[in-house]
Amino acid sequence: MKPLPLALLLCAMIVPPAWAASGTMIKNDALRQSASSSAASVGQVSKGASVEILARQGGWTQIRHAGATGWVRILSVKTSAGGAGGDALGLIGMGTSQHDPSRVVAVAGLRGLNEEELRAARFNANELLRLDQYISSRSDAEQFARSAGLRRLEVAYIKLPKREQESTPSSSPWGEGGL
Repeated sequence: MKPLPLALLLCAMIVPPAWAASGTMIKNDALRQSASSSAASVGQVSKGASVEILARQGGWTQIRHAGATGWVRILSVKTSAGGAGGDALGLIGMGTSQHDPSRVVAVAGLRGLNEEELRAARFNANELLRLDQYISSRSDAEQFARSAGLRRLEVAYIKLPKREQESTPSSSPWGEGGL
């Protein structure tokens, strides 16, 4: 009867778990309808609140809190170490790995776009037009700098070594000497 327990273990590793991981909010954040900062807010989750982590997508984590389900930024919530969630391989790894309390590791959990997101990407002219909202005039920037107590500082360009100057085209759009 040994093949049955082995088969159950293999099924547990292949079939995604039906339970959610527990987590704790590490800062206040808005609970959003979808994984986007422009999505409508469906509530607020406070720092220290216990939540259920349901899924991750890009820089977002789907959670359930106080009967509401939504998305928060990935850096706003941490998975509880003793949570029941995660996949079977993660549980096995937790039980077999050694823990070194003198070693501190910080992980942001986001390394850019994944392959699926890159394949689904489409050109959107409206998103480019939204960038116009962030334009500041020179006078606005100077006024901000004054109010923040910033001072103007002249910095001399660093001369490129001779061998690099020879290979740099003289018509560089970045001025003399290139970048």
